[in-house]
This record gives sequence, C-alpha cells and structure tokens, in this order.
Amino acid sequence: MNSRTIAKKTGAVVILCSMFLSLCGCSALSKKDVVAAAKRVAENIEDFDADKLLDLSTLSKGSDRADELRKGLNGEYLDENTLKFCTAIRKTITYEIREDTFTAKGKEASIDIDFSFADYKSLLKRDYKNIDDLVSAVKTSDDMTTVTFNARFIKEDNEWLLDNLMSSSFLSLFEFMDADIGVLAVDLSKIVDTTKCVWAGETDGMYKNARRISLVVYFNSDITKLKGKGVKATYTVEKDGRNVWTSNPFELGDNSRIELNYGKDVDPNAEMKSNCLAKGAYKITLTAENGTVLHTAYTQTDVSVSETSSATVSNTTGYKIYDAGFAGKVLKAGWSNVDGKLVSNGSYGSDASRISFVMQVDPSTTDNIYFGFFYAPTLSEALKIKVKTDTPSVSGNQTPIENNGGYYYSLGLKSKNGESLRQGIYILAIFSEDRQTIYALAECQILSKPTSDYK
Repeated sequence: MNSRTIAKKTGAVVILCSMFLSLCGCSALSKKDVVAAAKRVAENIEDFDADKLLDLSTLSKGSDRADELRKGLNGEYLDENTLKFCTAIRKTITYEIREDTFTAKGKEASIDIDFSFADYKSLLKRDYKNIDDLVSAVKTSDDMTTVTFNARFIKEDNEWLLDNLMSSSFLSLFEFMDADIGVLAVDLSKIVDTTKCVWAGETDGMYKNARRISLVVYFNSDITKLKGKGVKATYTVEKDGRNVWTSNPFELGDNSRIELNYGKDVDPNAEMKSNCLAKGAYKITLTAENGTVLHTAYTQTDVSVSETSSATVSNTTGYKIYDAGFAGKVLKAGWSNVDGKLVSNGSYGSDASRISFVMQVDPSTTDNIYFGFFYAPTLSEALKIKVKTDTPSVSGNQTPIENNGGYYYSLGLKSKNGESLRQGIYILAIFSEDRQTIYALAECQILSKPTSDYK
C-alpha cells in the first residue's frame, strides 16, 4: 500500500471521526436542553399554571383549547367540594423526568415524565362523612399512583417547545378531576333553593285558625346527585323556642320539593285550641343526617276562636261546637238524611246531590248566623283548610226556622242540575253574624260508592 493511499484512508478516518464527534455533541446538547424544557413543563403542571404552560408550548393562547386548559386547571368546571378534593390531590403531586427515555430526531424530541400523586381511586372506595374527612384522607395517604406523560417537543428559534399540550397523554394526568366523589360532591348547605321556599297557606307571615302549618322546600339541581345515595334528613319543629317534635329520617334525592308539615295529624301531642294549632311562634329546621342545616324558616299562628269545656252537646258525631253560649242554645244536631242518601252520621253515598246539617235550638234563639261550606278532595287537603280566610264554595246567613213546633237551623248544600256532589270532604263552618266568633264546625264525606252499596 503506497503512502498516497494511506494518506487518503487516514484523511477519511479523520473526517468520519470528526462527524461522529460532532453528532455526539449535538445529541448531548439537545438532551440537556430538552430535559431542561421538560423540567419547566413539569413544574408548571405541578403548579396548575395554565398561562406558563401555554408560554412553553406551541398551542395558541387564543385558541379554544387554550381557554379549556385555563378553565380546567382553575377548577371552573368543578363544584365546591370536588374542587377541594382535587386541590388536595394536586398538593401530593411529584414528578420524575425519565432521561433514559429521551429520543431526538432533528428538531423533534420526546421524553417521559412520571407524575406521582395520592391514589384517589383507592381512596374513593372508602366511606366518608363529609368532604373534610376525604381531604384529610388524601393528605395522609401513603398509597400513590403514577401516570406517565410522554412529552413531545419541537425546536423553534433555538427553543424547545412542548408540542402535545392538551393531548390525550397530557389530559391523562388530570383524570382525578373527573372522579365521582359521590354525595361529597354536593355542598348540602347550599342544596336548598331558598328563593322558592314558602309557607303554604300563610298570609302576611301568619296562619290564622289553621289545623296545620306546611313549609314547602325546593331544591336546586344538585338534588339529583343524591338519588339512591342514602342521604337522609329530618326536620324539627319548635314552638316559642321549645322543641316540640322531630320527624323520622327520610331520604333526599327522589323529589325536587318536599312538604314539611306539622299539626295534630303529624304529632298527636301538638298543642291545639278550638281545633286549631295553638297561638305561638313556630320554627322548622331541616337538617341532613351529617348535621348540616339545609333550611330554617319561621312562622306564627293565631287563633281567634275560643273553646271551653262546657261547649259540648249530647250528640257530637260529625260536628263540634266551640262557643259555650251558642252550645247552650242547641238541643240536638246532626247531618240530615236528605233524599235517603245518608249512609251514617257524617257520610253520604256517591249518588247524593244534597247534604244538610240540621240543628234544633231553643225557641228563644234568634241568632242570625253566618255559615260557609268548604270542600277538599282528600282528608290531607281538608286539614289545610283555614275556615276564617279561605273562600267558601257556598255561604249565607240564616235565622231559626219554625217547623212542627220546633226551631231549626237547616244549613244545606246542593249540586247544580241535580248532579251528584263531588267525592271528598265537606266542612261546614258556622260563625256569628259579624263573622268574628266561630260557633261550630261540622264535617261530612261523600263516599266513593252509591248509597245502595252500603245497605
């Protein structure tokens, strides 16, 4: 081999070696820069800093995806409790840049970043009383999970920019923000729509001569999240600052509204006067089983009638007399067997077209009474009737009528055109002429079957 050949070969080797060293230097430099870029990305993922991540990426700051990133990392899509949970998870995040996974080709490079944080899936398999208990469990958890983000970079103007921000690999880091934390995702203290809640039948902040009070509570859309979750509540009733009754627990989630009722039909020990709730200041408090107060409301009751122990007569079936003076004038009273449709005292067949309440009074009686009939389809609805304020379906005045040597009040109601009266409850209220004093109440019922079925 001559010297010229040797020189050529030697020169070739030198050139190849120079190229190899050059390539190695480029790759080493690229790796160092990409690792540094990955570190900056990881730090801002850890900090949930959307704007800085956008600065480090190729994603346009004015794009819809950029706006989605900002809102997502700011927790704008989350309810209050879920945000607390996600913030707790975020604070457990650590990262490791896997330099052994670095690859580069020209102006493109990639590297894996492992993010570790509290294993939320394991944590959510347990039961918690409230969101604070769940957050505490996150903070003290030793169970960790790891999610790998394959970060891809592009070199632009000598700067390595993240090119797969908002990719599926990136979004997998935040799956814990979509976790269903169950009922803890609902802020029970805010579940009631207080703008809609109302006392049914209340007038000017007060019930007058009412047999019951009824608070209608409306919920917001979060109530649907409680369906089937076993979240229970109770309500308590206070009268004049004293607790008088507590309901049995009932589940929330089935209805967008509930009625909280109180009266003799709910509490047999309810304080009554003249068949009405006794005068006083009432408070109803709806409370979740975990102690969260959902809603509190206040009302008052008043009774403008009086009742004494002497206000009785021999036959009390189907009616009750409240005024002692009037009671002394009544000799006997009861529902009349009009048209032969009376099944029992206080009950008529469904084919009855008339009902009538008759009172025989002392011949010296001259009272011009005022009376009114009130109707309700069911007993529960009848209990809501306030005879002093509701408009009766039929009303009038009457003085005693002489008949066969006796004096009677005959207070009747008949249908139009001889049709049968509606099935349900009919309440007759008898007042003094000035309507300020209630003399008596009488109740009858139109049954569901014709009179012949009861004979």
